[in-house]
Amino acid sequence: MSLIGDSSRFLLRRQQVAICGLVAVFVVSAIAVAHAAFETRRLYGLLQVQQDAQDEFDSEFERLLLEQGAWANYARVDEVSRRELAMRNPRAADVVVVSR
Repeated sequence: MSLIGDSSRFLLRRQQVAICGLVAVFVVSAIAVAHAAFETRRLYGLLQVQQDAQDEFDSEFERLLLEQGAWANYARVDEVSRRELAMRNPRAADVVVVSR
């Protein structure tokens, strides 16, 4: 009888250890899932911030392209060169034609 009693106690203890192990695995798994969800939300927030910054840079780049086009306008360059640099069109006498 003691042999059967020892055997059943051993099996009961083994089941308890297995159940405790499974509970530990479930707890660790649940913590890992919660951490992964947290990291996903955090990284998605950072992605949104970076996309907003990229949108701002794109808008500023477009504004700068427009400004560059305005500053490089031929009529404006001609007006500035005449006003600030005192440039003028050459007279007919100043033009030299070189033939081949």
